[in-house]
Amino acid sequence: MADFKGTKRSNSGSNGSETGELGKKIRQARSERPGIAAASAMRQNEMTGAGRALRMASEFVAAIIVATALGYALDAIFGTQPIFMIVLMLLGFAAGVLNVSRAAAEMNAAAPKPDPDKLVPVDDDDDDY
Repeated sequence: MADFKGTKRSNSGSNGSETGELGKKIRQARSERPGIAAASAMRQNEMTGAGRALRMASEFVAAIIVATALGYALDAIFGTQPIFMIVLMLLGFAAGVLNVSRAAAEMNAAAPKPDPDKLVPVDDDDDDY
């Protein structure tokens, strides 16, 4: 055990029983409301609209920045000032668009499918004139 000389702590006393009682109360409160923990975990797994937009925007901008920086570095190495930077910036733009479309497709695939019966109202009326 730890040496408690010179401290106000003790290795025995009422603190141990108080901690045990507190632990029991916490476990009891958690067992009485299990739905709250499940709902909290579900909310953490879902992405908000702002989170989706931020992800797509950051992927788009990152692709352009990385490609432009790579083009600038190649221009500095070969001494051809704007050629590689412009070409790779355009390729970065295309890669960013591709990344955003992939992310959107991934988010759409993960979304729950709507019930087709609820999308369009049933029209049983006869439209005979």
